[in-house]
Parts: sequence; structure tokens; C-alpha cells
Amino acid sequence: MRRSTRYFSYAAATALLIPNLAVAASADETSGRVRIVVENNTFAVSDGAAWEGTLLDKWVDIGGMSAADLFDKTLKDSGFTQTGAKDNWITDINGLSAGADAAEMGGWMVGFDDWYGNSGITSLTLEDGDEIMLSYSLDWGADVGYDYMSVSTKLSSLTADSGELSPDFASDITEYTLTLPADSKSVKVTPTAENKGFRYKIYKNEYTPESDSADFKRTESIPVEDGDTLYIGVGNAAWHSYMPDGVTETVYKITVSGGSNDASDTDTTSDTTTDTAEDTDSSEEPVSSDTDTDRASLTVDSMISVLHSELTPADNAYAPGDEWVILTNARLGYVNDKEADAYAAKLNDALKNDPAKRATDHAKYTLVLTALGKDASSYLKALSDFELASKQGINGLVYTLLAFDSNNYDIPKAESGKEQTTREKLIAAILDAQLSDGGWAFFGETYEPDMTGMVLQALAPYYGKNSDVTKAVDSALKLLSEKQNSDGTYTSYGAPNCENSAQIIIALSALGIDADKDERFVKSGNSVLDGLKAFWAEDNTGFAHALNEERNALSSIQSYEALCAYKRFIGSKTAFYDMTDLTKETEAKNSDTDSSKNESSSSSSSKTSNTASSANTQTTTTTTGTDSAVSTGDSGYGAFMAVLMFSFAAAVVSLRKKRDKGTTE
Repeated sequence: MRRSTRYFSYAAATALLIPNLAVAASADETSGRVRIVVENNTFAVSDGAAWEGTLLDKWVDIGGMSAADLFDKTLKDSGFTQTGAKDNWITDINGLSAGADAAEMGGWMVGFDDWYGNSGITSLTLEDGDEIMLSYSLDWGADVGYDYMSVSTKLSSLTADSGELSPDFASDITEYTLTLPADSKSVKVTPTAENKGFRYKIYKNEYTPESDSADFKRTESIPVEDGDTLYIGVGNAAWHSYMPDGVTETVYKITVSGGSNDASDTDTTSDTTTDTAEDTDSSEEPVSSDTDTDRASLTVDSMISVLHSELTPADNAYAPGDEWVILTNARLGYVNDKEADAYAAKLNDALKNDPAKRATDHAKYTLVLTALGKDASSYLKALSDFELASKQGINGLVYTLLAFDSNNYDIPKAESGKEQTTREKLIAAILDAQLSDGGWAFFGETYEPDMTGMVLQALAPYYGKNSDVTKAVDSALKLLSEKQNSDGTYTSYGAPNCENSAQIIIALSALGIDADKDERFVKSGNSVLDGLKAFWAEDNTGFAHALNEERNALSSIQSYEALCAYKRFIGSKTAFYDMTDLTKETEAKNSDTDSSKNESSSSSSSKTSNTASSANTQTTTTTTGTDSAVSTGDSGYGAFMAVLMFSFAAAVVSLRKKRDKGTTE
């Protein structure tokens, strides 16, 4: 997200899933120059920011480097620091962090060519004239030009570097004449979209939005002569965005009058002469893979083996930021007591000076410590405040419910003056957020596959036990079956992504549904598990966010969780987040728990998940807290992308989209 997640409780998501919001360029060029801008015009130093204004604005040589490496090198060369670029989730730039103390909902957004897209910085393929902008947002992107709730595809301004535009620009007027001086051979036009969630492109004489190479950048001088026509399209469906589907594009037309009739010798290269600092130099060559991946031969165990090797830190030295990896490794049985003790000690030390603030953080640490058999009582206590639990929208609700149900935890009594959290309230709020089509979304009214999957994970223990939950889950399963693509994948915001498949596999496994064999989730012979395999990277090191992209760390982590969840399912073990199979080191403190837990004498019994009307499913057993037995019930990239989205930098993106893996990662 709910803005999905848009994770937009800054999920996608917390390190805001809007996104690590960038998108891959259309060409694969490794030479030329790009502009890198880092700015904070939303969070003042007087309010607690580490810095404000423009930190960096520089044109640098690409030099064969990846976008993430070039960004990191450029900052280092300029004397600045950053965290997360190579992991596709930027959480800090020169001391200004996502979720800073005075900006709890703050996060970094990655803009590409004046547009906030749907992938992370590691997915960018740079070409001459590109612009990468890192902007700090306090309002889910709305304060830097991205408004997920708006469907406007109009321009807010349109200027030219020479000549006179007639009539004067107005967003509702789409046809203009640009009168140029007689000796003009080129012109640079600079559009600005009202909503930078929609991409714009510039074409000459023929509007061909389906072409990836026919458009001009706003940094380019376009060769023109009398009678030429420039087209500026905004929000065309062919250009994947992180915005709702079904939006109508707007096309502006500019007829050129005057100018030279000989533009053949015009230099059409991008104007990169505004650099005020030394150029970046690099002798590195781009890395490519010639590995021919046979995805059909991939097995659950083989993929888990690769991901375990790629994601586990050296010497198993887990540290804060490795939460989802160590959790998954623990559920696979790969973490020993010594490693668990060392991580728990490091986490305790780290949080002394930077305590958890968001519900998703408290829930994350609860889940991790529970998986490791450690005491999570302090984090559970924070979640007893319903205002905190619901502050991040559907994302916070989902993870709070998962945390309490992870080991049959009683809900502690809220502090005086705080609204008491109960399972009833959590479930009611989640069900109330269900869309008319049966799905859920972090933001807006368009269902998101990953967020829907996340919600189903939280509701799974109540399926078949609570009639309202059962009805809602059945509706969501029907939608997911109908929306599945023929290759087994799921589409959101114009393109399939890996996180959708991962979250749905975790959800189906929790509900006792086989994600590889249940006929409702097999299309043209391809299952949800097959859909996940489609994102396996060509270099055989993990999963990509989108089809035919390079490996993405966050996508690989979510897929690792999904494969673990499915492996547990086929092994007749408890669900991924159901840790009642473990013996805790210390029971959560129950002396001050919510008195509502005593209202039902049957509340202490464990629940067996219903197989959701499938003949091809297995039964898994989960247990829930003692206040959950009342009849009414007490829940991304582009999800992870919801929680992750707080960092804002997949948004995005990936992330979809979407889930709060926390900005502290």
C-alpha cells in the first residue's frame, strides 16, 4: 500500500511502497551523461531535518556503470553518504533518513526523467540525457508532485527555450502554435505534469507512443523547421506507471511556425552543460550474463538453496536490517541458538538509540523474535494501542494481527488514555477496507494482488471460524483466480511483478491451498508457483521485480519467504507466520492483558485452517490469541512494497508495491 500500500502509509509501504519509484529506461546505452539531483524541499532543518534544500545537482558520465553504482559513487565523490541504493531501497541520504524522528511518515522517492515510476533504482538502464532525482517526501509523494489519488493526465506547465507559444499555456488547452525566430534550427520544450505519477513523452511529426525509441527527452534540443508538429502525450497506457489503470491520456499538439528550413546539421544531443561540479569518471564495464536459465527445471528446494546462499550474510552474522532473511532462515531451520542470540543482542543495542516507532516495525520485530524463540513482549505492548496499529492503514492492521497471532499472544492492556487493540477491531477494520470486487489496496479503489495476498495471510486463521471473514476470503480468492494471467503471474499498474506472486503464494499456503496444483490457480497449465519462477533472474542468483530484469534484492527476499511458506505447506507444517510450533524462550507477559480475553471459554483452543473449498489442499494448524474466539473475530514490492514503501525510494515501488518491511532495514 489504503493508498497500495501504495503502501503508502509510506508502504509500498513503509520505507514508503511508493515506490522506490523508478523505471527502466527504454534503451541499453552505457555511455553519455546523466543528471543526478538530490533535494529536500519538504522537511525543514528547524523541524528536525539533517539538511534541507538541494544537496546535489550534477551531470556525470555514465561510464558503463549501473544506476545504483553511479548514484553511490557520485555521492561519495561529492562527500556525501547514502544507504540502500544497491539493495534497491534508499533509506538514508547524508543523514536524512526515511521515518526520521520528526518525520515519521517521511521517505525518499526516486524520480526518473521527471516521473515517479514503478521500479527501483537498480532497474534503471541509463542513457545519455537521463535525469535521476531523489526527493524527500512527507506526504506520500503529493508534496513532490506525485498524487496517487489524482487521475489527472494534464500538464501544469509547458515552456520552450526559444520562440513564443500561442495561446498562453493552460492545462485544458491542448493545441498551440510555437513561433520561432527565423534562424532557429532546434527547440527544447519542457513539460511538467500535474501529477508526476504519469509519464509524459515528446514526439515529432508522428505520435507513436508504442515506440520505445522515437521520443525526445526534455533535456534534448529537437531539430525543427517550419511546419513541424510536436506531440506531448501524458499518461499513455503503453508507459507503465504506478497509477490506477483505466486512465485517459492527454495529448498536446504544438505546430512549429518559422525557424530555419534546414535543421539537418542541428546537434540533437542532450544539453548537459549545466554541470557545476567535476565529472564522474569510471573505467568499470557493464556486467552482462550469458546464462541461459531453464526455469522449467527450477524446484522449490533448488531456488531456496540459491536464495539462502545469496541472501544470508557472511558467517551468518545477522544484524538489524536482516529481519526478513533471518526470519525465513529460522522457519527453514537454518538458524542456530548462537546466531539467534547474537542477532537479538545487536537488535537490542540498535533500538536503544533508535527505538521502533511504527506499528509495522513493532510487528516485524515481534515476528522475528518469535521465530527465534525470543521475548517479544515489549513490541507487543506497543501494538496494544489501536491508534498506532491503525495509523499506517491496512498495512499496519495486517501486520499487527499477524504479530499477535504468530504465537497465540494475548493482547496486552493498553496504557491509560489509549484505545485498546482487540482482534475484533483489527478484523473489523480490515474487512471494512475490502473493495467492491473482493480485493484490497493500500491506496485507491483498484485491487492490488500483493496487498490482497497480505490481507489473506492475516485472515487465514479465522477462515471457516468467522462467517464474515469466510465470506470476505472467498470473495478475494474468486477475484485472484479470475485475475491470474495465462503465464501464472499477476498484473498491477500495467505489468506483472514478482511480489504479487510471492504474497499470493504465502496467502494460499496459509489457507491450505496448493499454489502449484489447485485448479482455480492454474491458467493455461501455469500455476502461481510457475508465475513466480517467471521472475527468476538470468544470472541464477535470485528473483527480479519485473519480467526480464536483473535480480532485485527485495524481490528475492519476498520470494524466499514464499518458497519457505510453500515448502512448509507441502511438508504439512504450520503456516509461515504461525509459529505455535516453536517453544518461546520467554512467554509474553500476560499479567496486564486485555480483560476481553476472558469473555470466551473456548478462546484458548487452537484453530485449524479451512481448506477454502478446495479438494486439492492440505490442512495446516494455527493458533490465535485468547481474545479472538468471539464470533465476530477480533491485518507491498508492489506489501513488502507497502511497508517498504515508506522508504519510498520499487515504489514504489517494488515497491507495488507494496509491504512494510520497515524503514529500519
